[in-house]
Amino acid sequence: MHIITTQKEGNNLLTYSDLTMNNQCIKRLHLTLVILSSLIAINLHAQDYLPQNYSLIFGGGLALSAVEGNKNDFFSKNGDRPGYALMAEGRYYVTPNLALGAQYDYLRAAHLPDKMHVHYIGPTVTLRTLWDNGNKSVCFALGIGYMDYRERVYQSDMDHGHLYQKSYCGISFGLGYEFSITKKMSGVLRLDMLTADWVANPDARLFNTDDYDDGIDHSWFKNNITFFNLGFALQFGR
Repeated sequence: MHIITTQKEGNNLLTYSDLTMNNQCIKRLHLTLVILSSLIAINLHAQDYLPQNYSLIFGGGLALSAVEGNKNDFFSKNGDRPGYALMAEGRYYVTPNLALGAQYDYLRAAHLPDKMHVHYIGPTVTLRTLWDNGNKSVCFALGIGYMDYRERVYQSDMDHGHLYQKSYCGISFGLGYEFSITKKMSGVLRLDMLTADWVANPDARLFNTDDYDDGIDHSWFKNNITFFNLGFALQFGR
């Protein structure tokens, strides 16, 4: 025996078979939309690859020093105090795994009234390995450039102090983990190291506002000074 149920909608009659067929069509349509949405999402994700032509990077973080201090200088007086680091970098990718570029770093540490800061700029060579369809990478950078080091250290009475400034040939090493965020922006976790050939500075001098001179030669020898910068950066490019 075949039972037919009906529902009145105006002058139209819907059978149980019609309702079942409509439900199946709706389910098939929903399944099709889900599959299409998944394919679109996968395609969009695959396009969010890391830059492979050029990029600009801006970041900052914590600056740590490893220093053998000299008498009366910033580090012997204040120890290896942490500071902050700011950086900017530009890259041109010769291949997806090799880039040539330039990097600028600014480091500062202070224990008021004493303070120290470093400027570094130089060319870099970056090697990286890509995975996850070009959405992630680990990179290593090597550079050599100009480093300017300056510090001011006051005596205990805070009326007289030492000014030390010198330019050096610096070397930079960098290690980073890159991951895509959007099509043209990615994040970078960075660990950079800056070091230099530190030599005697014949221009180191005592400074104060009263032209005070204690008659002591303040040509210090800076050696075994290295800075480690740990931070995060944003990378823009394609």
